[in-house]
Amino acid sequence: MEKAHLRCDANVSIRPVGAEYLNTKTEIKNVNSIEAVRTAIEKEVVRQKKEYDAGRKIQSWTLEWDEDSQSLKKMRSKETEADYRYFREPDLLPVYLTEEWKAEILADFPELPLARRTRFITDYGLPEYDADILTSERSLSDYFERVITSYQGGDPKRVSNWLLNDVMRLLNDGGLTAAELKLTPAYLAEIIKMVDDGIVNTNTGKSLLEKINRTGQSPREIVEAEGLAKVSDDSAIRAVAESIVAENPKEVESYRSGKVGLMGWFVGQLMRKMGGKADATLTRAIFEELL
Repeated sequence: MEKAHLRCDANVSIRPVGAEYLNTKTEIKNVNSIEAVRTAIEKEVVRQKKEYDAGRKIQSWTLEWDEDSQSLKKMRSKETEADYRYFREPDLLPVYLTEEWKAEILADFPELPLARRTRFITDYGLPEYDADILTSERSLSDYFERVITSYQGGDPKRVSNWLLNDVMRLLNDGGLTAAELKLTPAYLAEIIKMVDDGIVNTNTGKSLLEKINRTGQSPREIVEAEGLAKVSDDSAIRAVAESIVAENPKEVESYRSGKVGLMGWFVGQLMRKMGGKADATLTRAIFEELL
């Protein structure tokens, strides 16, 4: 040891592909290099395969690696555990673990990732993919459940989508964990609810994430301070839409000639003019009427 020399043992056991049982193991002693370990194991695997294919029982041997001849030599046989000569440590008292004690310890365990993953699938109806990612880190799992608690009646899948697509981007860009976000679970729940209630549109909701994580302000404070509430007034949207139609006769003619994909262009023009605050569904309906 003081010369930093390697000295290790290796146990080898084989089984047919697909079998659940293991054959008897053998032990290779006193191997003194990584290369020797690899070679010794490979040779012992070959030997055991030959024994197995010949229908012979593999014996529980202790083998010695001979570095000079690059071969294994039998040292001794061990048929039972008694051959290892186990003996009790006289200075250690017996420890008896009762079922009650084990139950008490298990009751104090936090929920394990696999159990939480299963619960996310069964209780929240999440796909396996979502549950896998959300339970890969405890702080992310906790964050998700706190959002659900804050938004009673919210759709767990929608919450998961916001987390996996948009919040994860914040985490990755900032090298943060969910517990380190200024965007608290309650704030994210508030944003999702504002989108669901039609107070802001989806794009505005997503833009709030970074602002909140930078400033720590609440979603409602930012929406009110910056005038980000969604515009759902038919007359206001219609006035802007009519001006866009009047200013772009070529695009109007192309749309009416069958290039219906231009609808997205018209909606985009209006969104730019109204700072992205117009109700997208109402905007599209108005353009369909005007065009």
